[in-house]
This record gives sequence, structure tokens and C-alpha cells, in this order.
Amino acid sequence: MLLPTENPLTKFFPAQDRADGVYVKISPEARGALHIKDITVELDNAMITNYDVDRLVELLGKPSGQFEKAGPPFDYYDVDLEKYVDLGVTPMTAILKVGSAAITSGIKLTAPSLGYFLKRRGIIVGVKQDVLADIVKKGLFDKDVVVAEGQGPIAGADAKIVYEIATEKAAHPMQEQDGRVDFRNISTIVQAVKGKVLAHKEPPTPGTPGKSVRGDEILSTPGKDVALKPGKNTTVSDDGKFLIAAKSGYVYRQGDLVNIGELLTVSKDVDFSVGNIKYSGDVDIHGNVLPGFTVETDGNIHVKGDAESAKIISRNGSVVMEKGIVGKGDMVVSAKGEIKIVFAQAASITTEGTLTIGKYCLHCEVTCHAAVGQDAHSAFIGGSLTAWENIELGTVGNETGVGTRLFLYDKEEQAVSEKLHELSILEQKLNVELEPVKKQVRTKVAIFKQAGVQVSSRQGEELKKWLDSYNKLVEKLKYVREKSAGLQDELKKPRSRTGHVKITGDIFPGAEISLYGMTKTIKAHLVNKVFRVKDGAVVVEG
Repeated sequence: MLLPTENPLTKFFPAQDRADGVYVKISPEARGALHIKDITVELDNAMITNYDVDRLVELLGKPSGQFEKAGPPFDYYDVDLEKYVDLGVTPMTAILKVGSAAITSGIKLTAPSLGYFLKRRGIIVGVKQDVLADIVKKGLFDKDVVVAEGQGPIAGADAKIVYEIATEKAAHPMQEQDGRVDFRNISTIVQAVKGKVLAHKEPPTPGTPGKSVRGDEILSTPGKDVALKPGKNTTVSDDGKFLIAAKSGYVYRQGDLVNIGELLTVSKDVDFSVGNIKYSGDVDIHGNVLPGFTVETDGNIHVKGDAESAKIISRNGSVVMEKGIVGKGDMVVSAKGEIKIVFAQAASITTEGTLTIGKYCLHCEVTCHAAVGQDAHSAFIGGSLTAWENIELGTVGNETGVGTRLFLYDKEEQAVSEKLHELSILEQKLNVELEPVKKQVRTKVAIFKQAGVQVSSRQGEELKKWLDSYNKLVEKLKYVREKSAGLQDELKKPRSRTGHVKITGDIFPGAEISLYGMTKTIKAHLVNKVFRVKDGAVVVEG
């Protein structure tokens, strides 16, 4: 093979072939006009097998204008090599077999020359340079050797539904901040408000294409798509990416559907397997509420069983208890709306609506807008009942003379009285705070008078500070007294005392019936009476 008489790099810049390598001189002025692609094409055309492209790129990037080494002495490809090499190619594999006769024929066999042979045959992806070196170094002749492997395609990932809210019940006790575990507080109900994102879809990926050993693209398999499906009271966004709560309620799964239930139904007792219930909608309990447990919600509560030493709280709805509520001073039933009970014992009952009593209330503390008995036998025995409108019951007290108190108040008047009491306490507190401030002001003023013009700036600032505190407290006191005077005037206004207490059955001695602060103590057995206020006194009718 005839070698070229001139180094092909001289087409671009001065180049010298020296014993230890190829040297080039690239001037800074020529930098912009030189492109590595043009240079490598020229070197490939010259069949140079071992040029150092990285070194050439480095020299082009920082031209010094001096001769610098660009790589080892050039080796030129001997086309006669191809007489002794067989190549088998599939899209993903190139298999090379070098005949041993190449050595006896005087062919200069190098790893770069084998690499150049592969390039001439279009093998450009996944060439195993280390294997080419082993063929030469270890003499792997007359053997099929895999010298290149393509890049296989990577299949795309399937679409995935990611839930942003727990959809499976997790019955486990909650740990308190101090490390203790409350076994009544079990996390079993997952809630969601309207508009909350319940799940989102991560779309499928297209995958990564592969390449054959010749550089041809091998298509990948895209991931499979999956659709978000709406369940009850849930909706899918227009772009199909988000599952959204269409209503507020509790979350539950049915197969692969996520649903929102508005009425929370507990088909058993509220016990350790259920835990405390804290919810935003209506709650329907088919069993009992066991001691120590709490049912609390914004909606209505309907308990078909008993409740013992528990808390039943409806912040904005009503409470219906089909059976009894029994406590030891620790039973609480509270609602913004009405409360209906069959019987209650030693319980605290509070409602801004009407309390309806089926059979009896025994030793209970009750506050309500109005109280009514379901029939002529509905009784209130022991404890106290405070109402803002009317009280209508069957029986009050019993034969033993147990202390039973019924109170009828004017709600607005009571609120004014309570506000007056709060202002009175605040006025006392402000007066206590004012005394030491007044003392400080008097002391500072006395010092000023004694010192005359010799008063320091620090003393002046201290006096100003105390005067500011004094003025602020005086302003607060003035405001409190003005508010108190206005409320006292409000109390003096004439009011309509239209409420009544109506007892259709027995009223036993020992009962106290108080209407708007005027109390009637029952000393003799009465039957079927109505208590009203007329002309500033309690009158008994019937």
C-alpha cells in the first residue's frame, strides 16, 4: 500500500510528522474558520485509523500559534486487511472473524485498523474497543468474536394512578404528643372536601428508541394508557388527569372506583374497632356508642342504640337518640339544631334548638331554646333545665322531693347581663393596672419639679413612657365604662315576657320554677299548670 506523501492535516494548518507523533500549529486567527467535522472527514478519507479527535478538539479550542503534539504517528489503513476478515451483521450484533493468514501475509493488524474496518462497513454503534484490542493482543484468530452490540429499545412505562388521599381504612390507634396511645382514637374515616384532588394520573411514557449497530433507529414500545374513572360523587377533570371530589364527605373504594359518601353509616357499635368519629357530614350509627368514645360532626347524628359516658356533638346539625343516654356526669350531647332523646340520666345536654324528651330526664343539666315532652308522661326529674322560649312537659320532680329546677330566661337579656359582667371584670383589671402607673407618673413629675431645668433627656423619656401608658389605660377605661352604660340602658328597656312553663301532669314539691329571674318554689303538689309572668310577677294558671 502506498502511503500519502503529505500529512492530510496540512490542508488546514501547518503539520509535521515527527518520530514521537504528529505536531500541528494552529493560530488564534484561524480558529473561527476551522471545524472539527471537516478535519475528521479529511482524515477518514486519508484512511488514518488512529487520530485523536479529542486532542484535536482541545487544540482548536485553545490555539497557541505554536507547534503542539496532536497525537501519535499516523497509521494508515491497509485495504488488504479486508481479504482476511469476515463480518457477520444483524441489527443488534456485529461478529468479526480475523483469519490467521493476515499475520503471515505481513498485514499490520491493530485495534484501530479493525475499528476502521468496522467503520467502513457502517458499524458505528456499540463498538467494543476492548474486544478489538484483545483480538490483536491475545491473537484471537479464526474465531467468531462479537465486536459490536446495538442499543436495545427501552419500553415506555404504563400510565399510573396515584392516590393523593388514603382510600383504605387504617384501623390503628393514634399516638398523642406525649407518646401515649389513645386506643379510642382510631383512624378509620378519610374525609374530603368538595373540589379536593383525590388522585392524579401519571401518563404513559413513549419509551426510549434503540439503535442498531449501523445506527438505524429501533422503535420502542410505548407504555399502556389507563383512564381515570369517576365514582360516586367524584368527577374527572376535562384533561383526564385528575379525580376530584364533587361533594364533601368520606372516601371509600369499590373495586377500582373511588367514591365520596355523604351519609356516614356505622353498621355496628362505636367501639375500639371503629374509634372516635370526627366527620363533616351526616352520621348514622346502627349500634351503641360505648363509654369514652366521641362522635363529632358538622352534620346530623342519628344513633339507633344507647350511648353511655360518651360525647355526641353536632356542630351545625341535629341529634336523634333512639334509645337512652346514661352517664356519671360525663355524658355529653350537644347540637346546634334540635335534640331528640328517649331518656337520659346524669347527662349534659345543650342545644340552640328544641329538646324533645320521650320518657324522662333524670339528674341532667340541660340548656336549650325550648323543651317539650313527647307525651303527657314525659318527665324531668332532678337537675336543671334552662330554656330561652318555652318549657312544656308532662311531669316535674317526683314523690321524694328531689331538687328539680326549671329556668326560663330572656336570651338577649342574659347575653347583655353576661357582657356587663365581663366588662365589670375588665374594668376592675384596668383599675388595678392603672394604680402603679399613676404612682410612677406622680413620682416622675415630682422629680421634674425639683430638678427644674437640670432634667436629663433620659428622665424626660421615662416620664413620656409612663404618661403614654397612663393615657392608654384611661382611654380603655373610658371605652369600657361607655359600653357598660350602654348595656345598662339596654337592660332598663321594657321587655316582652311571653315565655311560659306548661306542665300537663304532676308538679311535685321540691321543684323550683324560675321565669326571668322570678322564682316560684313548689311546696304543695300541683297538677296541670301553666306558669307565666304578668305585671312583674309569676302567676299560675289552670
